[in-house]
This record gives sequence, structure tokens and C-alpha cells, in this order.
Amino acid sequence: MNWHWLIRLRGSPSAQAARGSLAPSGPDETYVLPRSRQEQDRLDLQHFALRQLLGTHFLAPVQNPQAILDVGSGTGIWLREAARHWRQAQLIALDKDLSLLRTPLPPRCQSIQADLLSGLPFPDASFDYVHQRLLAAAIPLTAWPGVLADLLRVTRPGGWLELVEATNEVFHEGSRHAQVRTWFEALAARRGLHLAAPLQLPDWLRSLGLDPIVRHWEAPLAGKACGAPLFRQDLLASLHSVAPALASVNQLPLQQIEETLAALPAEWEQYGTRCGLLTVWGCKP
Repeated sequence: MNWHWLIRLRGSPSAQAARGSLAPSGPDETYVLPRSRQEQDRLDLQHFALRQLLGTHFLAPVQNPQAILDVGSGTGIWLREAARHWRQAQLIALDKDLSLLRTPLPPRCQSIQADLLSGLPFPDASFDYVHQRLLAAAIPLTAWPGVLADLLRVTRPGGWLELVEATNEVFHEGSRHAQVRTWFEALAARRGLHLAAPLQLPDWLRSLGLDPIVRHWEAPLAGKACGAPLFRQDLLASLHSVAPALASVNQLPLQQIEETLAALPAEWEQYGTRCGLLTVWGCKP
């Protein structure tokens, strides 16, 4: 595979962006959650919660990939797992803001700073395996079809595209959770985000010529099985991090938001609450 384009990118200012202090989300930032040390820890915890639920870090039956792209790489924890799993592969972590990325990266791994919504900076058919997960809080509804088309564009024929996304589905929901979900959806809508958008992923991919394998999951927030303690911690941390924004957008006292969040774990246990998760992967014809 010709990697001259990667050599050029490695020398670009975006690829050499400083990663010292973490930057909070700005007013024009689509991503709802903050960029902080706490967010780094939450994303790493989320990685292990997903492993306990899904049973693997890699759903697509990828074999001997030479080039792997992780889109919206966050801390880079999934990329590190992939580097250990496929020791022959060249791997790229791509994110709009690399401040969450834990460095240094392993050998054969490279970070590229680029905005997914502005198009991937790679030639057609560059990767054997393209992975993206949990970006529903960063991709506006109207941008999804174009994003998927671009992900497939950089996937080589015979290569694999894999997506893992949370949905807005909630099972065995109590009144407090329903209230918090309404508050969060109002915040997301301010940025053009619709948390039910991932449910359309299979149809969008079929329209692009992919025949995806689709699995629906229920991430538990109650009990101890299937990563439930980690999912509880993950969701609570993300909600507490945006509590001031929830109060502002919904014109509510911050104390009311915080008191409601504090009551959630007991309600989850009472109702056995679970949240929807969708996994989709397919081989490009």
C-alpha cells in the first residue's frame, strides 16, 4: 500500500498539534461532552464496560489488516488494543481535537487531527478496517449520510467498516431517568444532534451498497452483570460533566439537576434500567 500521503500528513501542523492542557468544548463545538482529564478517565472506563457487554473489542471478522483507521479515537485506548492484536498493521487515530489522546502511542500508530464533518483526509480505499464508536453526541443528524459515505470511501473493497453507537432507547425507565433524558435531548438538539439517529444506520448503509450485520444490545445500569457497574459510572460521570449546561439550556436551577442525578442509581436498581446500544459492521463489496 502506498503511504506517501501519510508521510505528508505527519508533517502537517494538525498532526503536530500540542497535547499539553485539555481544552473545554467551545460554543461552536458539536461534541456535547467536555474535554478534560475526567473525560479521559471516563472514556477509558467506557472501553472496558463495552468489552464486558460485547465480549470483544473487535466485532468485524477482520483478518491480517495492513491499515486500520480509528475515527473519533478519544484517548486512543481502542487503537492500542488493535495495535496489540494486529502487530503487522499500520494504525491511525483520527480526531477533531487530539487533547484527549494519551501519548506516546505504540509503534506503527499515528495521530491525525482532522474534522470528520469536513471530510476524511485520506485517499479512496486506504484502509482494511475502519472503526468508529459512540459519536452520536458529535455528529448532527443531517451529517450522518455524508459521514457514512466518507467512511466507506476510505475503506478498501473487501475491507470492513464497524460502528458502535448508543441509541436513545431506554428499557424499564423510571420517571427521573425519563426527565434527565428529556433535558439531555434538549441540550443535544441545540447542536443539531438527534440521539435516535444511530437507529437509521443500517438503512443508510444499505442505501450505500453495504449489507451490514446488525446487533441490538441493552447496556445494564442495574446489578453487577455485563459491565453494569462500569456503565453506571460512565453515564453518571458524563451527566455530571454537563450538569451546568443542562441547567442553562432547560432553564433550571443547577441544584435541581444535581439532586435528580444523585437519585438515579437507586431508581435504576428499582426498575432494572437498561440503555440501548447498536453495533453494525459490514464488508465493502
